[in-house]
Amino acid sequence: EDLLANRFNLRVQFSPPAIIYKETVANPCQGYVAYLAPKPCWAILRFFIEPAPRGSGVQFVSTVPVRELAAQYQHQVEQALPLALAQGRLGWQVTDIKITLTEGNSHQYHTHPLDFIVATPMGIQDGLRRAGSTLLEPVLAIRFLLPAEHVGRVMTDVATMQGEVTGSESDGDRVILNAKVPVRTSLDYAVTLAAATGGRGAMSVKLHGWRECPP
Repeated sequence: EDLLANRFNLRVQFSPPAIIYKETVANPCQGYVAYLAPKPCWAILRFFIEPAPRGSGVQFVSTVPVRELAAQYQHQVEQALPLALAQGRLGWQVTDIKITLTEGNSHQYHTHPLDFIVATPMGIQDGLRRAGSTLLEPVLAIRFLLPAEHVGRVMTDVATMQGEVTGSESDGDRVILNAKVPVRTSLDYAVTLAAATGGRGAMSVKLHGWRECPP
């Protein structure tokens, strides 16, 4: 804020940073929608939704033959998934799931081009409601460059922040320490590290991924 004010005469205020969580399904489930009203429309869908490995994102497959649901409508279902998963039951983007389209039905006269775009989020949300939700928190991969005498202190701090040390190596008279730490416990740690090491410690940070958040 001071830098922007002094150099550019811009008066700004920064609020505390917000942490972006994600969510996934807690249990396998089925989602169903029969979109038949209020106007003449027809889109029937059934999904099987199941948890997938961390970092796998969203996988979609269909076991419905094209004779039962035309390929163009199945493509519309896949197109609508980003919208359907943008906000789950906890309010965050849904990820790390596998969605299988197991049933689909259209009508020769009553189905309109966008019916399956509209129906897909309804069917997905029905499944998410049945499955329950697991909150996922972001985890950072942190690389510390430390004077040897401060390694023990930083390892203790990592444990206190509910993180884990994943490796270490010597670099001359310094030590490189690698760790994975949740964002929610480490937002201000750069300031703590500078104070604890007298400015001689450094850290670089990148996003590692998401993990299940403690209750």
